Amino acid sequence: MKKRFRVRYEWDIVSIRSEIREIAGQVGFDELDQARIVQSVSELARNVVHYAEKGLILVETVERDGKEGLRILVQDLGPGITDMEEVFRKMDTPTVTENSGLQQVRSLMDEFSIQSVEGKGTCVEVIKWLKTAKTIQDS
Repeated sequence: MKKRFRVRYEWDIVSIRSEIREIAGQVGFDELDQARIVQSVSELARNVVHYAEKGLILVETVERDGKEGLRILVQDLGPGITDMEEVFRKMDTPTVTENSGLQQVRSLMDEFSIQSVEGKGTCVEVIKWLKTAKTIQDS
C-alpha cells in the first residue's frame, strides 16, 4: 500500500489526518498508535505549511526483519534548515522549544530521521512498527 498527499494549506491537514488514521487502522495499529501516527503526521504537515508553503507526504507499508509497519516520508520544497546541529541540540533538550514538534514526533514514532539542504528543502522520515504478540509479552 502506498498513498501520496499534497500539503499546501492548513485545511489539507484535516483531510490528511483522517485518511492517515484510516490507513493506520487498516494496517492493524491499535487506537493509541493510530493517534500517535496521526499526531506525528499533523506536526510534520504543519511544519510544511508554516515553513515551506508546500510539500508532499508519502505513506506506505513496510516490512523489515519480520516486522510490519507504516513509513511516512514528508518532503517540502522550502528554504531548508540552515543549522541542523542546532535543531538536533534543541530536540535533545527536555524543555519545550520552537522545535518541540519535531521532538514530539521523534518520541511518538519508532524511527525518525531528518535531512535538509539549504535552499532545497527538508525531508523527514518516520516509521511506526506494529506491535506483535511477542513484543507485547516482552514489555
